[in-house]
Amino acid sequence: MKYIKSKNLDTYQHGFFSRIGGVSGSYFNSLNCGYSSSDDNKNIEKNRMLILNQFNLDIEKLVVPEQFHSNKIKVFKTNQKNYKCDGIINTISGIALGVLTADCCPILIGHKKKKLTGVIHAGWKGIQSGIIENFIFQVTELNYKKKDLIFALGPCIGRNSYEVKKNFKDVFLEKYPESKLFFETKKNKNYFNFNLRGCITYILKKNDISDIWSSKSDTYKYPKRFFSYRYSVHKGYKDYGRMLSLILK
Repeated sequence: MKYIKSKNLDTYQHGFFSRIGGVSGSYFNSLNCGYSSSDDNKNIEKNRMLILNQFNLDIEKLVVPEQFHSNKIKVFKTNQKNYKCDGIINTISGIALGVLTADCCPILIGHKKKKLTGVIHAGWKGIQSGIIENFIFQVTELNYKKKDLIFALGPCIGRNSYEVKKNFKDVFLEKYPESKLFFETKKNKNYFNFNLRGCITYILKKNDISDIWSSKSDTYKYPKRFFSYRYSVHKGYKDYGRMLSLILK
């Protein structure tokens, strides 16, 4: 099974997985890992196991939050099973953190001294409401230095594929006036192309994060390789799959 790895996380077992290599059919063909889809749960569990087998991990060691486009960050605890949030921090060995995406940016986080791991589900709502800053703040609250953090950005929707309306841009500019750099005006001046990964990278650098790697893959542009919510909507599909990215502490 092929998957994308980040050069700056080479001391960690990790991977950004595509939609290829699973058992699901129809809209979910084939490595769908999202229980919030209408795919058969048995298929989803098999797909997750296929991924975990790459790392010789049991399903019980995988922690994937119930994502809802928030700015909420939780810290993993051994006595807690369910996490409703869009980011998790883990300091316990043997635990794999996962994040599900289908256009939003999956972010895997490591530490230069291997003290922690983290994941962030970075869609526009979470970014605009400060999920990246919240993650960094939570790390410092745990007495770790943000300069030691390593960020890897996985496949997400690319700038040329991400058309948004003026009100979307206005919401972003309220929080980040500088983010106008990441909106490219189209012929119809009420529409813009938004550079999601560029905006994420900017916010990280603004918060003194320097060790950043980013995939260049566009999930919308390559629908045979990646699940894409926007592509599925444009095609009139009834549902769509979710890709899993994970990192092991």
